[in-house]
Amino acid sequence: MKLLSNQRCVSIDELMNSYTYLHRIKYYPHLCRQYKELMCFSDETYMCICDLNRFSNCFIFNHSMTYDCQGQNYCENNGKCFQDNQNRSFSQQPMIIKISIGIITFMFILGLINGIMSILTFHRKKTRDVGCGYYLFISSWISICLIIILLIKFWQLLLSQMTILTNRSFVNFNCILLDVSIKVLIAFNDWLDTCVCIERAITVSKGVKFNKNKSKQISKWVILIILIVTILTHLHDPIHRQLIDDIDIDEKRIWCLVQYPSSSIKTWNSFITFVHFLMPFIINLLSIIFIIISIARSRSNLQRRTPFIDHLRLQLKQHKSHLIASCVFIVIALIRLVLSFSSGCMKSPNNSWLFLIAYLISFLPSMMTFFVYILPSKVYKKEFNASVQQKIGRIRALF
Repeated sequence: MKLLSNQRCVSIDELMNSYTYLHRIKYYPHLCRQYKELMCFSDETYMCICDLNRFSNCFIFNHSMTYDCQGQNYCENNGKCFQDNQNRSFSQQPMIIKISIGIITFMFILGLINGIMSILTFHRKKTRDVGCGYYLFISSWISICLIIILLIKFWQLLLSQMTILTNRSFVNFNCILLDVSIKVLIAFNDWLDTCVCIERAITVSKGVKFNKNKSKQISKWVILIILIVTILTHLHDPIHRQLIDDIDIDEKRIWCLVQYPSSSIKTWNSFITFVHFLMPFIINLLSIIFIIISIARSRSNLQRRTPFIDHLRLQLKQHKSHLIASCVFIVIALIRLVLSFSSGCMKSPNNSWLFLIAYLISFLPSMMTFFVYILPSKVYKKEFNASVQQKIGRIRALF
């Protein structure tokens, strides 16, 4: 192996000998751009590496280290081998990792409670006398699956970055399976929520002519069709996923990335992302507005003495929770949409908070089934209480 002179890590004294330490350190970020051939430089405290974008990546470096890389020193000419410590304990992890563990643990507990309480409600036949009950019953199971997959993905990513989990086949399997599973389940759940709103709008439109039995039969086919279409529209994602080895001077990372080889696939992915993220919530909002206006108009026809605008205000007040929920979901969808279309690597670790929050927000709609649909409904709330009492009675009977 031939080493060139420009590959040598230059001492900062050779570059800025005339400056004092505090004066010259503020110029470190500019040195890589000022000296185009510079690979790295160091002082008595820091080692700085010039990356591909000619930014200075500086870190504290102990020049007095005498480690020999656990007896596996391959350096020639009496060179010393310096080894980093990726296997840090959790207490030594950055603050964002610790907070992420707390947030995801809280989301897991909340999502599990939401899913279990929702399943207890929609498991009862009275809540499934129309298609809405079936949509929400499947949505309850999806919320549990989603939060479990999120927990698995987080710990798999964390343990692999800490080099505790090193099985490349297992990491590659999770890379292909977990991300696409999350995308499919989130989109599937969003469309099920949309089906609930559409059926409620149809119920208001048809009134007493609404056929409950036909609604139940249609809902089963709709659920199956939505699942198949959602899976088919995401098949391009796992096909183009791969593991990338990110080898830096002081560490090695394995990242799961998706790379589309042609512009047509990128366009298709953008189109599918837009449809699955934004369209369900737009339909949701329009359906609720249609319900409010239709009820207000029908009551205005029955009670002609009261102006239509008063009926409309009354319906807006009564359906305020559903309207607010739809608006919140649309804002969440917009955040997810922006995040999905933003590509590339972060230039600053400060952006990691923004990406983390935006990513976790996408799981919120699936965790709010109990709060959005069950608590505001007298029928669903009554069936939930009856289901809880039934379970408590069975547990007491065992003792």
